[in-house]
Amino acid sequence: MKQKQYKYFLFDLDRTLWDFDLNAKTNISRLVDKYSLPVGDKTTFYDIYNEINHTLWSQYEKGIISKETLRVERFHQTLLRYGIDDIAFAGIFGEEYLDTMPDQTALMPHAMEVLTELKSRGGVFAIVSNGFKEVQYRKLQNSGIAGFFNAVMISEEQGVHKPSPILFKKALDAIGGDKSETLMIGDDFANDIEGAMIFGIDQFFYNYKSIPCDGGPTYNSNDLRDLLTITSSPL
Repeated sequence: MKQKQYKYFLFDLDRTLWDFDLNAKTNISRLVDKYSLPVGDKTTFYDIYNEINHTLWSQYEKGIISKETLRVERFHQTLLRYGIDDIAFAGIFGEEYLDTMPDQTALMPHAMEVLTELKSRGGVFAIVSNGFKEVQYRKLQNSGIAGFFNAVMISEEQGVHKPSPILFKKALDAIGGDKSETLMIGDDFANDIEGAMIFGIDQFFYNYKSIPCDGGPTYNSNDLRDLLTITSSPL
């Protein structure tokens, strides 16, 4: 990978630093057991939920549905696949899921190592996330990485979602950064990488699933440790 000195790092949170899939699976499995849901294989249940959640999140980010609708319907529609049509229970399940998600603390491979090393080199960090404010701050705190970040930009608080360049600008302004020295790190090509392209900063596509990528990000890697080779000397 080509080397360039970066001082400012904008990080996505879910599936980039915080292991959303592992944490969500753990949390949902616990809730399925708690409520004795007759869903059989819990991995299949999670996969169905994940597919529905992805579709509804996209609608939420585009302003098609509300936050409240998303939080209920992702579980209502999942439970419907099992013949359980109880929207009130889906709401209860969804609220408990959100409330307990930050109690899960697994990070993506090498996330702590990379944050620690880049910070020791003088890096300045901000979080840029489309998540819900009531859980994102707790995720950062409980997983032990909140102290790395000089600013946290959450779309719900800022009134704009990635990939809008407005959110990237707010983050960079908050840490006093310069575009030429800034790198965006994220796993979502449309929101993180294309958003950073539009804003005019370099991008590190954390392609942990090694999916084919023809979009031309500045860097494309399935290993966060490659961030350390991009900036090999102290900043």
